[in-house]
Amino acid sequence: MRVGVALTLLAVGCGKAPARPKHDSPPAAAAVAPETDAELERCQASIRSLEAEAAVPGNPEQDRVRADVLGRARGEPLIWLRAPERSDLESLPAAARVTAQALRDKPGYSSVKTALTRHRGDRATLRALLLREGYVYADGPHEALALVSLLELTLLFDEPEIVLQRGEKVIELRRTSGRFATYRHADGRPAELLLGDRVAVTRDQLEQPLHRDLRALSREAGFDRARIARRSASGLIAELRFGEHWVKTLLVSDGARLSIACHDAPRDERERLTRVRQGDARRRAALAQLRAAIDEQVAEAVPFDRPKDEKTAERDGQLRPAWRFAYSRGQPFFSHEEVSYPVFDTRGRPLPPQMCVDFVLDSFERASGTWFSPRGGELGRRAGGLDFDQHGIKNRRSVLAFETFASEHPELFEHRRLKPEERIPFGERQRFFGFLLEHADRFRPGDVVAIQGKKADGLIHQHAILIEDTDPLTGFPDALADQMKRPRRRTWEGIMAEAPLRSLLFHVRPKPAVLDALVAGGA
Repeated sequence: MRVGVALTLLAVGCGKAPARPKHDSPPAAAAVAPETDAELERCQASIRSLEAEAAVPGNPEQDRVRADVLGRARGEPLIWLRAPERSDLESLPAAARVTAQALRDKPGYSSVKTALTRHRGDRATLRALLLREGYVYADGPHEALALVSLLELTLLFDEPEIVLQRGEKVIELRRTSGRFATYRHADGRPAELLLGDRVAVTRDQLEQPLHRDLRALSREAGFDRARIARRSASGLIAELRFGEHWVKTLLVSDGARLSIACHDAPRDERERLTRVRQGDARRRAALAQLRAAIDEQVAEAVPFDRPKDEKTAERDGQLRPAWRFAYSRGQPFFSHEEVSYPVFDTRGRPLPPQMCVDFVLDSFERASGTWFSPRGGELGRRAGGLDFDQHGIKNRRSVLAFETFASEHPELFEHRRLKPEERIPFGERQRFFGFLLEHADRFRPGDVVAIQGKKADGLIHQHAILIEDTDPLTGFPDALADQMKRPRRRTWEGIMAEAPLRSLLFHVRPKPAVLDALVAGGA
């Protein structure tokens, strides 16, 4: 008996284990610690740290009418830590206090104009009256429009050099001499004052700005909309929209410049966000080249295609064919009805007369590298990544013909004509701006819109406008570029106020095929 037991134990020790009885439970699985996300934890700790800082109020008064302000007065769509304050009445000269009180009681065109007239030549007093802590700032649309329309740097300063802060950039300006003195950029361009600009005599006076430049960050990072949850001196907590995805984000400040510190999102969401940004990189690059093409045309002051001294639009479009004939032969001037026009500017750059649709098409083509060669080398129209002539466009100069072309080429454009009930006359500004704000997701940088309506001559006119950018806080299309007299960056007010019966007619969006051609040709 004992021998049998011993043999059995030996067999168990040297062979395979006996089968487990069916009623036994399996051994417990070893506990696996959840994978940690150190990056997310650090981000959330940083957010908690910012939340512990003192919050700043922002500028809720201007925020309530933000679209109305941006639709009227050209400037940057800034984020404010707080509203810049007017000079204290007691700090002003006695003669200026009545003017200052009028600006408070009735801000707008007449009060700003009165201040400029009454205190002309007293630049220090005008700065104290009309600037708020050095800023061109207003809470409401009427004063904002007045400041941008009437203020000039030479009315406020006479120092040989001053500095201007626009968004995150600080720009040095130099005053020219002579009767018609102006302040100019280093490249010779005349300087202008826009809403949100901050001006001073020295850089030291621009420290600790009250604004943050959200647009510059949106262009760099690729988000198109932001919701600000908290503001402090060191940063912002915001939700940013990348494509269709919203993500909570910590933004840190270096003066007016913002940068993304981290995203409060799990690893898989951050990876998805990276893919979205990578997929959108070509579009952002194309828009940067489009802005550069607009820069060039604005700097060159490409002339509008209307014979000299002509007051109506009846003969628009007659000059460009004559210009092209003279350009192809290298002639310095061309003649139309015994009036001479330059073929090149003083730096040898071509000056092909443009109509509004010319400007739109030229901007896309020029961004892709398609443009006329300057004087001094072999003349001709260089081929870049995009040439609408190669796509069979029959009429490059008519707004309605461009609409037809866009609708017939769905591989290039999305086209939408507005419904009758959406065609709100600009004269009804609150409804007009309200429509753009309500339907902000319809409009993106690079889109083209057309307006139509009766002008002072009693005739129906069309005009094409290029949307250069939108406000990242609301999506409102605030940065517009068009050609009328010369290429300009303007607002809805600047373009439409002369004929307030006009309304939006159609909307065209370039498809990736167009934007990719800009990148391919401009590389």
